Amino acid sequence: MNDATDSTPPANNDLIERLLSQFRFLPLSVLYEQFKSLDTTEYAEALNALIEKNKKNDGVDRKIQVWEQEKTRKDTTRLLIKIINHTDQAFQFRDNNLSLDAIEHDFINIRRGDIQALKFDFSYSRTLGSRSKDMFRHFIMFGDKQCGFRFDFGLRVETSFGVFTPTLTPVRTHNVTSIGTTPVNCTTRITHAAEGEPYGFTVEIVIS
Repeated sequence: MNDATDSTPPANNDLIERLLSQFRFLPLSVLYEQFKSLDTTEYAEALNALIEKNKKNDGVDRKIQVWEQEKTRKDTTRLLIKIINHTDQAFQFRDNNLSLDAIEHDFINIRRGDIQALKFDFSYSRTLGSRSKDMFRHFIMFGDKQCGFRFDFGLRVETSFGVFTPTLTPVRTHNVTSIGTTPVNCTTRITHAAEGEPYGFTVEIVIS
């Protein structure tokens, strides 16, 4: 399962980034009052785009928080992915080793300037006394040969046996790599991880 937010093209990415870097300590309401006095169309459009992107980001964060708090079945582990695209490039959903239908494929397409959230539930099977095991290991590719990136992710549970009870250690993998002839900057980090079984986690991917 997955979900995505609607997206509108950014007015001026470079200008927005300059505003963010110089004024990120100020609330958006204060920024708006300051830039209203400039009476400059370029700055007004950039600020409005910045405000809209901030609202969209907040909406995606709220959706992810709801998904993180939802109870899943004991035989299911959840991966949440937040994708932030700071570029003017759209990235179409390409090769993968997931079992998704055509409608799900369309939802995962990344539009330029997009912020979206994806939800995946995978089978979690670990019987008492079982040894180390991969719960899932998958990849998704976005874009094309000219400009694209690949995201590899997985969950493995390492089991070490002590005198009384085994010790379980979740190993969460997440790696994003630029794969096109035109490189893109891409980073990934874990923003949330469940302490106990079934060890669901949330990953944020930033493309710039």
